[in-house]
Amino acid sequence: MTANKRFKRRVRERAQRTGESYTAALRHLRNRESEEAAMEWQRIEKPEYGYAIGLPVGWTEQPPDLRNSPLETARFVDPEDRRHSLIVFRSMPALGTTARRLADGTQRVLELKGWLDLSVTEATFGGATGIRLDAVKRDAGREMAIRQYFVAVGEVGLILASNTIAPDEDDALLTEISVRFEILVD
Repeated sequence: MTANKRFKRRVRERAQRTGESYTAALRHLRNRESEEAAMEWQRIEKPEYGYAIGLPVGWTEQPPDLRNSPLETARFVDPEDRRHSLIVFRSMPALGTTARRLADGTQRVLELKGWLDLSVTEATFGGATGIRLDAVKRDAGREMAIRQYFVAVGEVGLILASNTIAPDEDDALLTEISVRFEILVD
């Protein structure tokens, strides 16, 4: 019942955002879900950073943008659908590193940069208990959403950051990517 309720909400939100009828939005989201269910996956291993990531076949890796952050390890995009992308960060080693501390620090930075509707919840990430942070930024009638997963591995943090302009439509995809994320270090 809950999943159906969420799906109906996603359909209504898409219809409102795109101007489509409810039926057209429903058809689009059902097609998208069936495509995602049939999706093939690839595994990209980054042993030097202690993780492997599972992505849909066709996604490509781009070099880290160290101007964005010196902690970036990789960027991934779907060249066929530029509405979403992923970045993986690896924090500097520090005593007392926890997923909560990493998320709290990121939350403060996002608030200063004008991100709204921030929510922080406990989540499973990379097979470990971690933190999920969601936020939205609205500008000129457009909406950009981010979802970040944080996990601490010893004194190091791993962060999977996604951004999308269609958060409801990308929810299942981003969740599946977070489930397929693997921690390779103990």
